[in-house]
Amino acid sequence: MRGYSKYFWVIHFVGDIILLNFSFFLTYYLKFDSFIFEDNYRFLVIIFNAVWILVVLMLSLYQLRRIRRIDRILFNLFKAFIFNSITISAILFSLKASNFSREQLYATYILLFFLIIVWRLFMLKIIMIYRRSGYNYSNIVIIGGGGVAHQLYNYFSSDDMLGVKLLAIFFDRKINFKLNDNIFQLNLDKIREFVIEKNVDEIYYTLPLTNTNKIKSLVEFCDKNMIRFKVVPDFRAFIFKRVNIDFFDDVPIITLREEPLTDFVNRVIKRIFDILFSLSVIILILSWLYPLIAIIIKLNSKGPILFKQKRSGIDNKEFVCYKFRSMTVNKDSDSKQATKNDMRITRVGKFLRKTSLDEFPQFINVLIGDMSIVGPRPHMIKHTNEYSVLIQKYMVRQLVKPGITGAAQVRGFRGETKSLKDMEGRIRFDVWYIENWSLSLDINIIFKTIWNIFKGDDKAF
Repeated sequence: MRGYSKYFWVIHFVGDIILLNFSFFLTYYLKFDSFIFEDNYRFLVIIFNAVWILVVLMLSLYQLRRIRRIDRILFNLFKAFIFNSITISAILFSLKASNFSREQLYATYILLFFLIIVWRLFMLKIIMIYRRSGYNYSNIVIIGGGGVAHQLYNYFSSDDMLGVKLLAIFFDRKINFKLNDNIFQLNLDKIREFVIEKNVDEIYYTLPLTNTNKIKSLVEFCDKNMIRFKVVPDFRAFIFKRVNIDFFDDVPIITLREEPLTDFVNRVIKRIFDILFSLSVIILILSWLYPLIAIIIKLNSKGPILFKQKRSGIDNKEFVCYKFRSMTVNKDSDSKQATKNDMRITRVGKFLRKTSLDEFPQFINVLIGDMSIVGPRPHMIKHTNEYSVLIQKYMVRQLVKPGITGAAQVRGFRGETKSLKDMEGRIRFDVWYIENWSLSLDINIIFKTIWNIFKGDDKAF
């Protein structure tokens, strides 16, 4: 079979529409004990279908070719549901339509989310079985025998779910691939003959881009024979893991870092999560915890309840970070980190820092938009100025909002940085977080943070 099945996305789409309407009809029946729709609900179900179709097409929800990770599937669905609910709410609000049952709408979303997850997992299993049975593959060849070609070979050989079948490698140097006899000396005539005979779908070109005549000849040949030609540049010399290519008219622009949070939808999702989470903590915990801790701090030492300090935020803009005061008032607070057995830490402060309760006022920072629940920890202005000179990628962490907790903190890089190596380790995880952000990653870091609090952290002092 040439390429990937054109029916998979149709099956997913039809299944989603069926489940959407089933969820709506079932929750309507359970709420009103009838399948007879009033005019306003007939209108609503049409809007539900139309908005779902619009959202999934905008978010490319049916581009399943490279999707293998379950968490990525769930995250994409979550994005679709958030965007869908916001759009529906905006439509109903603009039309001043309030004569709908909120319980029925909420129940529809909950049931639909559950059913579509089950449907996605079921279809993923079907695709896996289908491909492992020898169907739904793209036939590919690799041109080149260097390190990049070897990495591609390992990748394509790693998983049947990729849906590719590597037929041959045309090399320009001595190589060691376990591909039986399907390794050939680089020859343009041989390549043309082979790809036509074997019905090849895609060619991956891994050689240097200096030989423009050879590339142009191959591109023209592929265009004539409806073969996809893909150039694989060698970026291994760079420290970055991913690149993006945009076009300004016909000029290709390569971005050496992927940042999910540059996407508007992702930023909206993260902000909504931050607001809901911080509001919940402020209302359910901080509302009674604040006065209790305030009294204890006042009884224990002189000074304000809150410790307020200017720290580096997104785009390196300064903001005032809030914490429960855990130290005696001192002149070194803006320049010196807390250390183990630090004489400035009060008896109450030692408990607050050990349990991370001193960080709870930062949920106010999150609510007003200075911080996020998860992100690189905000540093003192002095440290930002110092380490930005010493560590190459230090300022990358300022591309996103700082967080109450972060990837570096749950990986052991919390608290005092005794050496440059400690700070470099923290920055490495901060940059990794920026390049790999997802809502599921945020939730995972939050759970690990809570677990570390109960387990105890040697670096919490």
